[in-house]
Amino acid sequence: MSGKIYSLIFFIGLFWFFCLYVGFKNEKKIVSPVDFFLFGRQLPGWSYAAIFTSTIFALWIFFIHPSLIFLNGFPFAVTSLFVIALPLIGALFSKRQWMLSKRYGFVTPSEMFGTYFKSEIVRALIVLITLGFAIPFISIQLSLGGLLISILSDNIIGSGSAALLIGGVISIYLALGGIRSIIYIDSVQFLFFVFGIICIGFITYDLVGGWDLLNESLSRISNVKENLFNIKESYKSYLAVPGTIKTVNIVNDSFSYGGIWTISMILTFVFALCGIQMSPNASMLIFSSKDVNTIGSQQIWFSGFLIGFLLMFFTIAIGVGSILLGGNSIINESGNNLSNVLPSGIFPNEIYSLVPHLINLIGEYSFIFFGILVVCALAAIQSVSAFYLSTSAIFTRDILKRFFIRGMNNKEQIFFSRIVLLFIFIFALSFSVGIDASILDIGSFSLAIACQMFVPLLAICYIPWFTKQGVSFGIVVGIIAVFLTDGVGQVIFRDVIIWNKWPLTIHSSFWGVFFNLIGTITISFITQENKENNHRQKFHDFINDHKDYSIWRRSLKPSAWIVFVAWIFFALGPGLIISNQLFGNPSNVESWSFGMPSLWVWKVIFWLLGILLIWFLSSKMEMSTSTSKTIVSQTDDIGGSFKG
Repeated sequence: MSGKIYSLIFFIGLFWFFCLYVGFKNEKKIVSPVDFFLFGRQLPGWSYAAIFTSTIFALWIFFIHPSLIFLNGFPFAVTSLFVIALPLIGALFSKRQWMLSKRYGFVTPSEMFGTYFKSEIVRALIVLITLGFAIPFISIQLSLGGLLISILSDNIIGSGSAALLIGGVISIYLALGGIRSIIYIDSVQFLFFVFGIICIGFITYDLVGGWDLLNESLSRISNVKENLFNIKESYKSYLAVPGTIKTVNIVNDSFSYGGIWTISMILTFVFALCGIQMSPNASMLIFSSKDVNTIGSQQIWFSGFLIGFLLMFFTIAIGVGSILLGGNSIINESGNNLSNVLPSGIFPNEIYSLVPHLINLIGEYSFIFFGILVVCALAAIQSVSAFYLSTSAIFTRDILKRFFIRGMNNKEQIFFSRIVLLFIFIFALSFSVGIDASILDIGSFSLAIACQMFVPLLAICYIPWFTKQGVSFGIVVGIIAVFLTDGVGQVIFRDVIIWNKWPLTIHSSFWGVFFNLIGTITISFITQENKENNHRQKFHDFINDHKDYSIWRRSLKPSAWIVFVAWIFFALGPGLIISNQLFGNPSNVESWSFGMPSLWVWKVIFWLLGILLIWFLSSKMEMSTSTSKTIVSQTDDIGGSFKG
């Protein structure tokens, strides 16, 4: 074996030894399910911010996002503004969920919704959404982990074996230490994945010859029209948004005729990415936070500023820069490539191997730096481990304990959750190898399912008028709509569905939530009951009594909503179309303001404005700040004593 392979084995082995050591060290500190799942609701500020940020963002922005930018160019890169959209969704829902969990002792979101609606059906549907989101998402983790180690080991270690090892290590340290393991490991992994993105970004800048040469080369690419990305249109396909809304024929993944990344696609895909924030799994992380101020700080500084900075200046550069490094045969044949350091076969069918191949280049020069980058990539992959634990908690407490083993005590809850962890890993691994769908399709489906939480969250946080019958019907209809309009559904129902995935370049998450909301409103209208209304209103009275908005802040609400809608309209909506040439002609680098494509400048501007918007809503509008009134907890754990 070469020195690179020895370095790979040594650094991965050292990192996994650390992970397992943490698990074994914390195993005896577990005293209760609340401690195992939520750290006793005392997760401190730094730990919460590091865990939440890495869990939500690391896997996506380290591997998937640059790969899709590599494939689709700047139109897809606009979706980088999801770093603003996610905390905006968080500002809407996180504080109110945290308050309810603190007050009533909810450990899982399923308990919260089941109690609020006094419905076992709603409880079970929330569990279904959890599984529909988490299992596919974890399967992506295992697939990318297997791909990573396979490429970096020069195929000495097979992708299946690598996926098995990654999932096995995660399952062991989570089963032993629960969220205590996550606190220590994810705090370290957060630093590694941030460092890794910056390093790979600088490597890409170096390979393309620096900032100026990168942008000059991009301007030449805009003139390569024939067969580029199979987009048969006159617009500058790689540097400009193709239109507002249209019908396209999606041939393979996002590889299409007509240009899929229209404004309607960008807007609804960003909404789909917000599904991570709305998922029950993310809610459990919110429940674990020691205070609300921590949640607000994470939204502003970690999600908005830090991750946004990485995306705007590193992840985007990795994606668009790599198109010049030999990975696209069309670019190579046109003479617009700068080198051939990447395999030409990456585009369009092996795009998710992009980052592993970039890391692999370092193995030729420095075994130590290579090993460090391997750990950085592995840290990004393992960062979704919190989803294993939250899924296990939800299934154990809301299915096993609620319906099958009603007298389950605390020790038994922890024991069974550890068993469930193993099955989650097995199911996710089977899903990753058993379904004939791309990583994008699997991820898209997972996110669209999670987005169906939007309506229940609206109900419990803002709209007491929604009934259990309406929400139950809406969720079912929404999930059906997702299946009928997404890539996974296309695979399952290929002989029934006559339209392509994402009809009218509108993502399945929107179609699902649209029909979900229509179904919820319709059925709620005809199923109103005073007794049930009074029960739900008690929760809203508690929220209203503790949200603590001052008079002058209430007076700012109309202005806040206007600014919010305006940002959406211009950053992701129809107003985005003016960004194609506002700061220069895509094909003329000399006309580019600030030395970068117009669409890139636009994204940076609205990223900065978005940070201000998050700060305004989270802090000044007190949507993510502590209240002056102390929340008196009825219990630390709803357990089996609360009759929902």
